[in-house]
Amino acid sequence: QAPFRLLWCLPRPLPFRPMPSEASARGKGKGSDATERSRSRSPRKMAKPAEAGAKIQFYYTSNPSSRESVFLRPVGWKPPPNGNGPSMVISHGWTEGTLAENFDPSKFDAAKESTWPLVKPSADLNFCARNGTQKPAPKQLRSRWIRSPQDVPTKLSFALVRWGGPYSAWMDEQEANDGDWGKYGSPPSDEYMAALLKEGVFAHPDLVSGSGGFDGPGPSVEVLNIYVRHSRDVWELTGKGASHVVRCMKGKKRTSFWMLWPAEWEDTGDPDFACYIDRQALFMAMRSFEAASCQCGFPHSADLFERITSKSWMADLSLHPLSRLPACVLTTKDKVLTNCSKAAQDAMDSLHHIRALNPLKVEEGEPACPSAVNKDGITKGVVKLGWSWENRFVSVWNSKSELEKRLKDMMSQPGCTASSCIVQEWVDFDFEMRQYYLPPHPCVPGARLTPTRIECNAWGTRSNENTVGQSHASFSKLSADDCIKRWNGDEAAWEMAKERATEVAQFLLAWLQSINGAPVTMIRLDFMCKRTGDGKARVIFGEYCEMGACCLGWKEGPPTIWKAALDAALRH
Repeated sequence: QAPFRLLWCLPRPLPFRPMPSEASARGKGKGSDATERSRSRSPRKMAKPAEAGAKIQFYYTSNPSSRESVFLRPVGWKPPPNGNGPSMVISHGWTEGTLAENFDPSKFDAAKESTWPLVKPSADLNFCARNGTQKPAPKQLRSRWIRSPQDVPTKLSFALVRWGGPYSAWMDEQEANDGDWGKYGSPPSDEYMAALLKEGVFAHPDLVSGSGGFDGPGPSVEVLNIYVRHSRDVWELTGKGASHVVRCMKGKKRTSFWMLWPAEWEDTGDPDFACYIDRQALFMAMRSFEAASCQCGFPHSADLFERITSKSWMADLSLHPLSRLPACVLTTKDKVLTNCSKAAQDAMDSLHHIRALNPLKVEEGEPACPSAVNKDGITKGVVKLGWSWENRFVSVWNSKSELEKRLKDMMSQPGCTASSCIVQEWVDFDFEMRQYYLPPHPCVPGARLTPTRIECNAWGTRSNENTVGQSHASFSKLSADDCIKRWNGDEAAWEMAKERATEVAQFLLAWLQSINGAPVTMIRLDFMCKRTGDGKARVIFGEYCEMGACCLGWKEGPPTIWKAALDAALRH
């Protein structure tokens, strides 16, 4: 059985739109919205025309989201035999060729593809499909960027580790709703990565400069796409596999963006669950890239990404008063499967002990914190899994017997490889506040950090269904005005909630820095907010969310985050 079904994670891919650096093999002489931006750049006029047959280098591009595209095979890359393994192709990069016709720089117009140089690829280039199989070389193509032959490495080699398995039809069936990912889609989707290239990589001022043409500077980035179909392919990227990949990256600096989700489930082979990779395979591959001197620039370094998504920190930090976390314990699978009654009782006793050691302050006249139902002892809470998303593996319990059942259900899911689950006490709250942080680099010791953006959302009434792996509550976005209305127009309480969340964030961000050795590039902090009286509010920390997490109503969020990730890659 497949573990769960996402309802709104991977929207329909958008058609590929040429970027400012397009080298088109179509030869239709047609402009695009991407090249339109080049009109504002002052073209550098060429010193003299070039004749057909002149040796040049041209910037080749192909659409990595299309299964019909033709790519360049990296020099030194040996494709897996019979397609049994990951494939790696170059979708964007400088390569060798000759002019197929005379080129007059004075007639060059970046907005008109028909004026771009017509080039003939070098005979020794290898072209291939996304799975690595050989493809015929294009006889000639229009290239937006050309230059005289030179041995100059690009500033950045940029590798996208992405899904290349069976196409999932449900990606085309998504309807916009309050829980969707917005116009960019979710990180593993083709739509998201097409936008990442167009509005991130090829909009970055340090990676694309000048107007192009013969001897123009052009892009200084090569884009490699590593397609994987299942966890076995990812295991092939560990150890020597990673070293082989990194040797093919020719840029001065190297970064890898991992557009996959770690999971504690066996591979199902069901295309409805594409993009989920065994977490041990994924993190081992990421660490292997790092050991081969290629940083993991998205979402985070391997250690940090694993720590955040495991959710084990919920137990670690629940003892620290500055974290403002509900009491939490980890309960192991062996305890659940051998003596579930004792496992449930031990978890409840441990929650009570943690809360007694770290009581949350309650001011006069305020309700019990973090919940009224647990005022005199822990009787209600939730069970959840690490490496899961969208409120799907979260079950509520209201007694010891219910906790026993939830633990057994959670740890007995077919195909689930989790060794433990998370048990937390209940939290009363009115809505969630999501704060997006992009800390400055380098770190300014002692500086107070403020969120770049705040978004809010509310969960509806939870259903009473006990089905594990399904979301049990509706989801809605809230504006600041919506939140204030929910609090009877109490703006003072709203301001207090923002201030208190930001204050708690100082500790949470510093803790991330302590395990990362530097400020995190980007992080989302989710807080549960409750109005406790006139002009009063309290916040309880919910979770860390990795770079690439849903931005809700922040439309400029993804491009802002991509720029920060690329800046970090160039600083590395």
